[in-house]
Amino acid sequence: MTNLQPALTASQLDFLAGVDSPTIANALERLELRDRSTGYIGGRIRADFPELGVMVGRALTVTVSNALGRPASQDSYWELWKRLEAMSGPVVIVMKDASTTPTRVAYAGEIMATLAQRLGAVGFVTDGALRDLAEVRAKGVHYFSRYTVVSHANFELSRVGETVLLDGETIATGDILHGDANGIVTVPWASLDTLPNAVRQVREGEERDLAYIQSAEFTLDGYRRLRSYGRG
Repeated sequence: MTNLQPALTASQLDFLAGVDSPTIANALERLELRDRSTGYIGGRIRADFPELGVMVGRALTVTVSNALGRPASQDSYWELWKRLEAMSGPVVIVMKDASTTPTRVAYAGEIMATLAQRLGAVGFVTDGALRDLAEVRAKGVHYFSRYTVVSHANFELSRVGETVLLDGETIATGDILHGDANGIVTVPWASLDTLPNAVRQVREGEERDLAYIQSAEFTLDGYRRLRSYGRG
């Protein structure tokens, strides 16, 4: 199986892992590659393990549900792992809930997280639920979810690799995801060459602003002039 995008290089991964997600989001705004109201997963999906720091990886998408009153199909379960094994890591498994009752089914736990990590995944992202928090945290696997549910119920996987929508953001297999305690931003492949300089500019601007705001010389008018919001 092939993927549309190559693997991230070691230098790209090192750079991305060293930047917090809000700074990445601000830097991408400077590059003007997309509208400011796109490019990030909404705030209903939260980091379950914020202490793990930054998560970076290419998305592998799958639709998930709760098969009620019938046996769950196993076909896509194994397709997911084959697709993951074929991708160069790191990979983030993105699970779109299609059950309509996301508080009634957990889509991954210790066994799936262990297998996913073995095959190159670094985290799970879902608009549904996950479980086995202590065990998965200890493995260093990232969880981003809306809920924690004690039972996996009769979970079923389908449509591996198709584009999904998570809390307002479209995610395709191969997309770069950058997440931390603040949430998840998508990083366009076209931004990778120019993003380091944009991050540097963001950091320098924030250092300048904070230094002035905390200085003895601070005035609101002075800060407006510093930010080019002068009255003309």
